[in-house]
Amino acid sequence: MSRRFALSISVSVLFVAAAFGQTTQPASTQPAAIPTSAATRIPHKRPPAGTTLEISIKELGNFDYDQNNGGNIPADVKALSGSKLRLRGYMIPTVNGDDITQFVLVPHLLPNFQPPLIQNTVVVNCPQGRAVTYFPDEIVVEGTLSVEEKKDHGFIVSIFELTPTSVRTAPK
Repeated sequence: MSRRFALSISVSVLFVAAAFGQTTQPASTQPAAIPTSAATRIPHKRPPAGTTLEISIKELGNFDYDQNNGGNIPADVKALSGSKLRLRGYMIPTVNGDDITQFVLVPHLLPNFQPPLIQNTVVVNCPQGRAVTYFPDEIVVEGTLSVEEKKDHGFIVSIFELTPTSVRTAPK
């Protein structure tokens, strides 16, 4: 089984597992819906070199996406590839263990048992020889974004990947 396929299966299983024993963001603090249709979405502006763009995961994935066929990532989103981002979210490790080298960053932990859309997830791959410990609470991740459809066995498993420079607990 390839690593991407294993990632897809692990993420699906962990989304369900994460729902038990962990709290979700209260409805009163959840942000308003972000427009995603081509007619109403707000295009992204690439941040100037040397700056870090602070953006929510849902703002990053503010477009309707055909997960079955792909190919419809807006040009302004693709242009963010290589940019430095700061994202807040929740860690879903792709494997068990103390030293986590890959995890999925999601905007919430399964309210109503609905996993986030693929454009609302970011796969975080730690640099070679680096690892982080598990954070059960909301975290802030900074790093370099890559925007590309990644497939495994013909299935799209991610479109956003981040190489982190910092992973820390989010301020309350």
